[in-house]
Amino acid sequence: METTAPSTPTRTPAGRVVGLVLGLTLIVGVLTIAFAWPSSNTGPEDLPIAVVGPPEAAEQVAGRLDEARPGGFDVVAAASPEEAVAMIEEREVYAALAVGTDGVDLYTAGAASPAVARMVGGIAEQIAAGMGEAAGQPGSVQVSVEDVVPLPEEDPNGAGLAASALPMAAGGIIIAVLIGTAMRGSGRQAAAAVLAPLAVGAAIAAILRYWLGSVEGDYWTVAGAVALALLAATWTVLGLTKLLGRAGTIIGAALIMLVGNPLSGLTSAPELLPAPWGEVGRYLTPGAGGTLLRSVSFFDGHGASVAVVVLASWLAGGIILFIIGAVRAKVRQVETASPEPVAAAV
Repeated sequence: METTAPSTPTRTPAGRVVGLVLGLTLIVGVLTIAFAWPSSNTGPEDLPIAVVGPPEAAEQVAGRLDEARPGGFDVVAAASPEEAVAMIEEREVYAALAVGTDGVDLYTAGAASPAVARMVGGIAEQIAAGMGEAAGQPGSVQVSVEDVVPLPEEDPNGAGLAASALPMAAGGIIIAVLIGTAMRGSGRQAAAAVLAPLAVGAAIAAILRYWLGSVEGDYWTVAGAVALALLAATWTVLGLTKLLGRAGTIIGAALIMLVGNPLSGLTSAPELLPAPWGEVGRYLTPGAGGTLLRSVSFFDGHGASVAVVVLASWLAGGIILFIIGAVRAKVRQVETASPEPVAAAV
């Protein structure tokens, strides 16, 4: 009686091991760059700020700002403090300075970016100190600060608003992955991809609005903003998955989570990220969603139009990819099910 010796498992080729190590190194390196680089290189880049007074005064203050942060500010003139406040409320500028002989008046918007408000406050102190030293009276020039659009008292540092970037980004990915793996039938998947983001958006808005107190404004408007961000992310990943399979899921998740989330600027401001990545982040779903949420929560919708267009474009693109993938799958199914022609017997 012959016995068959157990087969020895085939060893993984050395080349594949090396490739795996290099691939993991590349992935972790990209993750490190995506999340650490924006934080370690934070600084203003053409940050819009208003100066109250005639153009000559704006040019003078612009020179002082450029000395403090070369290339960091885009200075515009405001004819009066009222005009400067209106520009802040309409999200045209982040802050405004009114430099007088007896002091410096600073107008900020903590709701637009606490990081920018703190940074501009520090620069205003430097300007005031320089004016005092130039007058031979160090410390005599004071800075008066008015927060035009403050953050809520329940969340004065904006931690909840900043943290909302993660559920808006990851939520869309999770919804798309669950729909793609747990549901069959394109119609049912499409229905779930509409209903789930609406429900999740309402829940996130309720938590931010009523539990954490991190946002203000009308609840349904806030819920709509969050839902639109989730819809855009969900359909982007779902459309890529429907068209490309697992590779599409990976591409969509990486685009939103590894690229879009760290470049969203929600924890600081897009103008504080390294150029040109702050501008790039505005046109990805996390950045556009964060801008929209901040605009409808604190600024009566000012500055939200571009974000709405960006999110709607991602949503439309995802739907188109989903339809193409569904039609292609249906054609393949029909071709597979078609019986082979049988020659008639004579």
